[in-house]
Amino acid sequence: MSKQEIRRIYRTAQKEDFPQVLRLELGEKVFEYSKVHWTIHGENHGLRYGTNPHQKAALYKVKHSQGGIGSVEWIKWGKDGPSATNIEDGTHGLRIVGYFDEPAVAVMKHLNPSGVSVRRTGEALSSVYARARDADPRAAFGSVVVLNRRVDKSTAEELSKTFVEVVYAPDYEKSAITVFQAKKDIRIGKVPGSDHGSNPPEIVMLDDGSLILEDSYQTGLRSLEQLKLLRVATKRVPSETEYGAMLSSWWVVCEVRSNAVVFWKNDGSLAIGTGQQDRIGAIESCIEKAHKFGHDLRGSVMASDGFLPNTDNVEAVAKEGVSAVVQPGGSVEDPQLVRACDEHGIAMILTGERAFRHF
Repeated sequence: MSKQEIRRIYRTAQKEDFPQVLRLELGEKVFEYSKVHWTIHGENHGLRYGTNPHQKAALYKVKHSQGGIGSVEWIKWGKDGPSATNIEDGTHGLRIVGYFDEPAVAVMKHLNPSGVSVRRTGEALSSVYARARDADPRAAFGSVVVLNRRVDKSTAEELSKTFVEVVYAPDYEKSAITVFQAKKDIRIGKVPGSDHGSNPPEIVMLDDGSLILEDSYQTGLRSLEQLKLLRVATKRVPSETEYGAMLSSWWVVCEVRSNAVVFWKNDGSLAIGTGQQDRIGAIESCIEKAHKFGHDLRGSVMASDGFLPNTDNVEAVAKEGVSAVVQPGGSVEDPQLVRACDEHGIAMILTGERAFRHF
């Protein structure tokens, strides 16, 4: 197969024949879904393909829904449309930036953020994006970028400096759209805010056709006031700056595949560890990545989506000068972990809420 033929595979939509309407009945609750189509140059289009080019796929949205990724409007089309992964990256990114009242950007790769940043006082949106991208510039290649603010011309120019697959935002200035038109393959999606109404459960289908239904997950920790009500496990109480960083890092780690850790400082992620089988492995990979890109972890905070099982986790972050940790707690080693934090002057808060995400 030639190079041109291989490239064509990734640009060719798979025809699918999934039903136009789905209906999910859970006792007395009924959820109806309609297949999503977009009219591009007078023709109907759906998903380009599923996770891989040989997999057929279709996107469905809750009937009558007016918000969220299912209601995306394509301002600029390309590559014969979005794949399932492009949509999944978008919805994960929307969850992340949706936690923040301030302008925020999430750079997504394979359903995980490679970098997240929040606006500093007086900072341009283009700079917010650049910080999120440069948290892990290697992973940001071929990313999906999600913003919670209208994209202006300078931000579009910054986005155009590297290879970005898809951009999702609530709106775009006309001048920004003009900038994007010069990029052949980039897709630009306008996503209306979600109304967060009656959310159906999350569904996992197993290989034998069995289903797992579970409540959709969002953290119950939604404000700085709530965080400050939690008991500080260590002798040292977090500073105001650390409290703010802890909340931001917690919001991000909630949307990262477990085992997950996030190092955060100065309104942005320094490194994000994801999908490791052991907690210390996630921490060590994060530290290695931060060093690779020249990020100084001194004075940062670390969030963990599950409890820290051993004191080696604390020792590893203490060597890097991490000043505070937020984690669920619940390990039999919690008393030893608290003592280790006290020995190194690290403040630690236990949320009492695990935040695993496996999809």
